[in-house]
Amino acid sequence: MDPRQKTVTLFSEPNRDRYHTRTEREFGETIHIPEPFGFDLDLSRLVPYRD
Repeated sequence: MDPRQKTVTLFSEPNRDRYHTRTEREFGETIHIPEPFGFDLDLSRLVPYRD
C-alpha cells in the first residue's frame, strides 16, 4: 500500500523466490484476493496521507 500515491499492490501466485502475478488498484476501487481466501476487498475506506 502506498498512501501517498493512493495505490495498493497485491503480489500473488508465489513460486519459490518470486511472485507470478502483480495487481495494482487505486484507493476507491476493489481488488480481488485470490484463493485460498477468494474474496473482493473494497479499498474505498483507505485514506491517503495528507501533506
